[in-house]
Amino acid sequence: MTMTFDAEPDSADLAAIRQVLAELENAWRELDFAALRGLWDETRPPVYFAEEAPEPLLEWSALQNYWDLTRASIEAMGMRITAVHGLRQLAPDIVSVVYAMHWDARVRGAPTPLGGDNRVCATLRRTNTGWRFIQYVESPLAPIVYMKRLYEQSVTPGFT
Repeated sequence: MTMTFDAEPDSADLAAIRQVLAELENAWRELDFAALRGLWDETRPPVYFAEEAPEPLLEWSALQNYWDLTRASIEAMGMRITAVHGLRQLAPDIVSVVYAMHWDARVRGAPTPLGGDNRVCATLRRTNTGWRFIQYVESPLAPIVYMKRLYEQSVTPGFT
């Protein structure tokens, strides 16, 4: 994954942030919600807004309920970060990471899997145990942009 930055980051911080993102991908692929929660700074309430959630999840109990429901309804999951658009330092120990991700899911009882693309803005805080999430917001494409992309992908190869 490629990252661009507003300023030259400390190489140890860059490596640690890359590692957190890799662990995030792995936790989702394994549906390992204990590992997922371990990537969060639990000293403060979370800010978590998934594309399918009607409201942001702002308490640990609400986020845990969301993860429990996901575990019960998803049979298999694939998640990969497809591009990291940038990292911006917000404070000495707080960074914002903007990235694109793709997910695939097999929902229990559904005849076919689902998949999609999201843009994510996540905020991480340096803690005693490393960089941890404090905010995670998914931003799906607007329907008009998504439909245009689908039409573009439907063009016969070689047509100009």
